Amino acid sequence: MCGFAGAQAVLVSLAPDLVAADDRHTAQGLLDFMNALGGGIGPAAVAGLSGIVPGPVALAVLAALPLSGLVLGLNRRPAADRRPEPGATRGSPR
Repeated sequence: MCGFAGAQAVLVSLAPDLVAADDRHTAQGLLDFMNALGGGIGPAAVAGLSGIVPGPVALAVLAALPLSGLVLGLNRRPAADRRPEPGATRGSPR
């Protein structure tokens, strides 16, 4: 629970700065929706998997999903190697 709450707080504060000003409300809504969806899928996935494999294996599979997402997220960042144009702004000024 602490990890979820920590990630939630960080993502909620970063989301507005990572998208264009016109898309901030949409990005925040999508982030909230995905957090709620992920919170519901986890227990359902473990319950479904525990009918097929032992409980600890189902939990291990579920724990591997965020780790695989992290690995993919760090390796598949299309804008990671591009430099912003001079004078381009990103997010809101603080």
